[in-house]
Amino acid sequence: MKTKSMRAAVAALAASGALVLALPSAAQASPTTRCYPDMACLYYNSNQAGALAQMYHIENYPAYMFTGTFNRGTGNGDTEQLKNNAASADSRYTNQAVRVHFNSWYKGPYDVVEPQTRRNLSATYNNNASWNYHPNGV
Repeated sequence: MKTKSMRAAVAALAASGALVLALPSAAQASPTTRCYPDMACLYYNSNQAGALAQMYHIENYPAYMFTGTFNRGTGNGDTEQLKNNAASADSRYTNQAVRVHFNSWYKGPYDVVEPQTRRNLSATYNNNASWNYHPNGV
């Protein structure tokens, strides 16, 4: 009898451990909670850290900063210009990707941020001047 209950306890423990391993972490499950649904955000630091700018359709960054109406919190980079200072991005859109472009007016190399993902920028890391919606990403 004792052996049977011990096996049941071990089986239950193993099953609960497998369940925990199968669940995605909060970081993998959804974009950051700092970026609102149906928005895209650029961050001053890598890994969605530091000051952030909530993005609308912007073809040229010079007038925008990581502060004011686009700011949703303070952090490293707060009050810095947005242009050429973003290191990571977060998309809370459900059905469209966004492109972060190297040059103003959607020119030059770009990074694609797919819907419901977040990433560090590579082609436009600290060299970004515009961004736009793009339904199919590439």
